[in-house]
Amino acid sequence: MSTCQSCNKEFNGRSNRKFCSISCKNKFHNDRNKEKEYKVLEINKILHKNWVTLHKLYDIYRSSPISMDVAQAYGYNNDYFTHIHNSPIGEKYTMIYDLGFKNHIDNKIQIIVID
Repeated sequence: MSTCQSCNKEFNGRSNRKFCSISCKNKFHNDRNKEKEYKVLEINKILHKNWVTLHKLYDIYRSSPISMDVAQAYGYNNDYFTHIHNSPIGEKYTMIYDLGFKNHIDNKIQIIVID
């Protein structure tokens, strides 16, 4: 007799069988992956909010420099971004998908869109 790893019921079957049914097998693996997926979903939610915030700010200010405090007041979280883009002239842009910004010395940012 074996014990199901999901529901702990005893069942008869092959010696290497771990679950009493397909539904228990699915539940076990779904529960195991839920934590990992939750973390990814939370990060994606923050990235999406950052993208929406930058998009709103770009619609308002275009490429005029704005204070990072303004971006944070709109809900921008500076800890989350997708990548760093290096321009052909050596400038570094913090990117969130297709939107990004260049940091200026005086705590200002300049938002850009890369097609």
